[in-house]
Amino acid sequence: MKVCLGQINTTPGDFAGNVQAIKQGVDIAAAGRCDLVVFPELTIPGYLSQDLIYHPEYINRNLAAVEEIVAYSAALAGELHIVVGYIERNDAQGKPFFNMAVVISGGKIVGKYKKQLLPFYDVFDELRYFEPGNELLVFPLAGRKVGITICEDLWNDKAADNYSYENNPLRQYRDAGVDTIITLNSSPFVHGKPWQRLKIIAPGTMPGLTVVYVNQRGGQDELVFDGQSFIVSDGDLLHLSSRVDEDSFDIIDLKSALPQIKSVYDPAHRLAILGDSASLFDLLVLCLKDYVEKSGFSQLVLASSGGVDSAVVCKIACEAVGAKNVHAIRMPSVYSSDHSRSDAKQLHKNLGCWDYEVDIDHQPVIDRLNQRYHTYPDDQSNIVTAKTVSGYAAVADENMQARLRDLYIMHFSNAYSAMPLSTGNKTESACGYYTHFDMNFSFAPIKDLYKFQVVEIAKGCSEIPANIWLKPPSAELAEGQTDEASLLAYAVLDPIVCAYVEEYISTFDEFSNWVNDPQTEFSAITSDQQVLVEWLAGQTASKDFYRIISLIGRMEFKRRQTCPGTKVSKVAFGIGRRIPIVEKWS
Repeated sequence: MKVCLGQINTTPGDFAGNVQAIKQGVDIAAAGRCDLVVFPELTIPGYLSQDLIYHPEYINRNLAAVEEIVAYSAALAGELHIVVGYIERNDAQGKPFFNMAVVISGGKIVGKYKKQLLPFYDVFDELRYFEPGNELLVFPLAGRKVGITICEDLWNDKAADNYSYENNPLRQYRDAGVDTIITLNSSPFVHGKPWQRLKIIAPGTMPGLTVVYVNQRGGQDELVFDGQSFIVSDGDLLHLSSRVDEDSFDIIDLKSALPQIKSVYDPAHRLAILGDSASLFDLLVLCLKDYVEKSGFSQLVLASSGGVDSAVVCKIACEAVGAKNVHAIRMPSVYSSDHSRSDAKQLHKNLGCWDYEVDIDHQPVIDRLNQRYHTYPDDQSNIVTAKTVSGYAAVADENMQARLRDLYIMHFSNAYSAMPLSTGNKTESACGYYTHFDMNFSFAPIKDLYKFQVVEIAKGCSEIPANIWLKPPSAELAEGQTDEASLLAYAVLDPIVCAYVEEYISTFDEFSNWVNDPQTEFSAITSDQQVLVEWLAGQTASKDFYRIISLIGRMEFKRRQTCPGTKVSKVAFGIGRRIPIVEKWS
């Protein structure tokens, strides 16, 4: 059997664009004399369509697109089978829709399959819309007995979900004597996901079973899909589609394909699999590129401070839309260091983006406002009388700088139709370490990256001057201010945030045990394990820990108002994390 893996980038509601990509894959598969071409889950309507599917016309256009593909297949030579995902109405009791796969050949619908296992953890909410199916779809093709599944039917992300499904479609297909399973997927990226997919799926293919796994690629709002379509047979990896920067239609002959990796689920192959995967940086670029272009923008603008966060965002932006479309604005105040100005200017020169400097003269604004706030009109005499306001918070003076910078960025955005980017990271967002509204632009490319991850990306970018990631991080809102003096060392702070947000660890003892657990992979959570271990042994560690997690809880109101950003971790602030704003637990 010759199979074409249609790893494409879909957009919710873009029926014409999605169908065009399908037709392109069909033509390539037909020219390659393939028996089968497979596309991702919910290819036709796009994924995630969410509440758009409640509109009757949305479903009608989705169904019309299926008929268009059926008609297109009638003119094809040979017996090419097309497998594509779509939505179908449920006219019986239960949820209003089915998550479907349809098999098309020679101008006819050969079979339909209803997704059985509907995830409702993390970013998934399929039980809101879909009724689960309970029947297999088996058909003969090129001397094989083929079955169809959709995403969760084959694998369950145990790291995020402890729900036990009653059905086991993989076992049911094996019992039915199926030797080839075709699975349609829209599985978003999180760290380590390419390896996790293979680790879970490959053992279930032994002996004598082949799985053809097709996943979509591209960015959709806060999600980024990494593709990584693959074929495993008898536990061996036959093919991995690692390219994500464009649609791919790889053709593999299952009869003659040789294993790339034997026993692919063996932990010894983990680094090899992840090494062949699209890099984190590539996926950040892809998600931003799709967000910008699918939203109809071409220009980007950001505040560039000379710090590591804005430097990495600037680099991502230049890769996503081209340096000539990126406008980086330096906005120094009286507290900005000379090296911050020069570092940012050198960065912009290295990248080739636009460079602007607009000074922030915030003190006259503060003086003028406070003069007004310290007066009030006498209702009887209409005489303006001086009045002292008690409890003045000096931090407001510092924050005025950030608010003026936001104002200037938004003015540029409004004037020149450039999408404004936020430059905050996950650690800052967790602790509310940004001025309110400072994360309220259109998109935050590094929103789900811990500080050490941002630094690691910066180290790998030759255009980013080393001084940017070597110097102590600082918002430079006051003389001598540094982030770590206000919070904790990032080598400690990143793991605390990770433990609390992603692992739901809320006591110091649990945190200590987690740190000391040999299974905890510190390369993924901290820049310096030794600093963390030494801090844990200190007298103030417990007090510091509870101060930080309390801070995380209190800052929910600020995070709720921030813009979307690329999700790359198991639990990200945004679509997959549901925490009340008003709570006293933490």
